[in-house]
Amino acid sequence: MKHKARCSGHRPGSLFSLLVFLAFFASSVLLLPSISRSEDSVTIDSTGTAAIISNNASLARDEAIADALRKAVEQAVGTLVSADTLVENFQIIDDSVYTNSQGYVKNYSIISEAQSAGTYEVRVRAVVAVGDLSGDLGAMGLLQKKAERPRVLFMMAEKGLGQSDYDFWWKQNGPALEISAAEAALKEAFLSKGFNVVDMPGRGGVAGLEGPPGADLTGDGAASIGKALNAEIVVFGKAFVEQGPATGATSVGTYLADMTAQAVRVDDGAVLASSKGRGISRHISTITGNAEAVSRAAAIVAEGLTAQITGKWAGPQTIRITLKGMDYEKAVEFKKFLKTRVRGVEAIYQRRHAGAQTALEVEVKASAQAVADDIARLGKYRVTGFSSHVIEVEGAE
Repeated sequence: MKHKARCSGHRPGSLFSLLVFLAFFASSVLLLPSISRSEDSVTIDSTGTAAIISNNASLARDEAIADALRKAVEQAVGTLVSADTLVENFQIIDDSVYTNSQGYVKNYSIISEAQSAGTYEVRVRAVVAVGDLSGDLGAMGLLQKKAERPRVLFMMAEKGLGQSDYDFWWKQNGPALEISAAEAALKEAFLSKGFNVVDMPGRGGVAGLEGPPGADLTGDGAASIGKALNAEIVVFGKAFVEQGPATGATSVGTYLADMTAQAVRVDDGAVLASSKGRGISRHISTITGNAEAVSRAAAIVAEGLTAQITGKWAGPQTIRITLKGMDYEKAVEFKKFLKTRVRGVEAIYQRRHAGAQTALEVEVKASAQAVADDIARLGKYRVTGFSSHVIEVEGAE
């Protein structure tokens, strides 16, 4: 049964609201498969709870529904605005958006509900007007800070029907190639979700770059080429097409495309996502059938990759800090400085110390740039190197 949204969000204290929201936002990555999108709306499954007071289950049920719808709107906001922007502008978003959650919910249906230990829990499927939400966030000047979506380079080797070898644009001294169907489909999907795409100008190989010349890329090899081309993420993999079973006495052919892909972060080589998909096409034209099958496989792969990348890129993250020219005692002082003076630091892990160099991993709610800016601004240390997830620091002279 579908309902029109009629609830309004509640307003607890600002600090408590922010803490609750951050905990929810960090865990909402796990709910990404429960999100489906159309052009101007997004369908989200979310769960709300409320305490049953004075045995009034009916009131608790209404409050649980209100809580679930508010969380659905919070998830929708999380797909539009970066984690840093959410933290920095929580109060204005809370005042203007979350307290008016019902204004962004077109309708909802109840998936399940239950009472347990004095608590009423409701799980809903809400249709959120993401177009209206985007317009209002844009009017508040928040979309300009959107997710700082990373620059993505695609390195997809493709073997079409009847081909004996894979084609790929980074082939050393290879002929100029048109963009592959796999890369074209992935590029379109990533652009539609707000990512920036690095386009290769010549498509005839990568002159002067060190990297594997074959179709079987490694993460390190893909990252090295991505770094040289100023990409932040490289999506690499393979796609191949084979003939499907015949459908009787007909000229319509069946084409099966299988695609596998991984996404690797360029600055530290971390694997952010992996996905695979199969596409099937039936067409009278071999060329068209081949391309359609690859495109359908790519749509499945792109959905998996973008969901995983968005969760890891925009949410709370781990950055690596390398300390240079500091003995162990000074490294301990730096860790205290980081914890007490730099905003957004959650935890610090020392991974290695050798001579005058220390490797740290830091869990933060802010971007690496914000952390680097704070370190530099406070003057005690110098930032000598920086990328999206890696910072190099020396003691100030």
